[in-house]
Amino acid sequence: TKGLDRSRGVHKKLGIVSSASWSDNSKWTITIQSSTPCDNTTAKISSNMLIMCTGSRPKVGSLPVSHLKDIGLDPALKPSSLSATLSRDSKITVAVIGASHSAILVLQNLYNLACSTHPFIRIKWFTRHPPRYAEQRDGWILRENTGLKGEVATWARENLEAGKLELSNVRKYLEKVECSREKEDEIYKEHMPSCTHIVQAIGFTPQELPIFEKDGSKLDLNYNHLSQEFEEKGKKISGLYGAGIAWPERVTDPEGNVSLEVGLLGFMESVKTVAPYWQGSLGANLI
Repeated sequence: TKGLDRSRGVHKKLGIVSSASWSDNSKWTITIQSSTPCDNTTAKISSNMLIMCTGSRPKVGSLPVSHLKDIGLDPALKPSSLSATLSRDSKITVAVIGASHSAILVLQNLYNLACSTHPFIRIKWFTRHPPRYAEQRDGWILRENTGLKGEVATWARENLEAGKLELSNVRKYLEKVECSREKEDEIYKEHMPSCTHIVQAIGFTPQELPIFEKDGSKLDLNYNHLSQEFEEKGKKISGLYGAGIAWPERVTDPEGNVSLEVGLLGFMESVKTVAPYWQGSLGANLI
């Protein structure tokens, strides 16, 4: 965000938003607590429009075993961090859960370490389904938001598909463990005791939000994925919107498949579409 420091009309305020309150003078007022240790000062900023770009964190599911060291999805996606996290001299078996783009990239990163600087790494890949790919159609892309793309898709096709894994060098380091929702815990109990570390690539959950109030009463927020607005009891909440991975747009492709628009380009395109509508909707049929 350093580039924003040089942007005309942009003022950056570091801190933690603890509350947001809507008043009858048609303005949001947010309370910001200092993020500096031992600094208890607060600041208040008011505006007629509040856009939530609060981000998400990787989901962590419950497991029937407790001895595994959690590498974390973010470090596992960065080869340098992953290399620094794992020992080069000890036997390590990493359980990787998921079949998303992130999961396959983690598998690729672990494999690259195993056949170079970390020869004692072994991988158990827990997945409910084979890799799914984004597919070019006539003027649109099937599974554009959920399918594998680019180099990750190529690597998966060459090394993880049935009939390919058995012949690939990847098989020396990776064992595929097929799961189902109904038998997942049973399979985990069977295979995870031999693992030492884990990476869960099973999606993201929105970060915790501050308290939202209107005239002193707490608001019960619901998010509309089509207009990217917030609602309460079916009514729009004035001047409150969402964008980014925590608040994506819901889209439907020509075959009727529904997905959430994720990815930086998707976020930018959806905001460009709805921003003029946000600006024009203030004061119309709102709470």
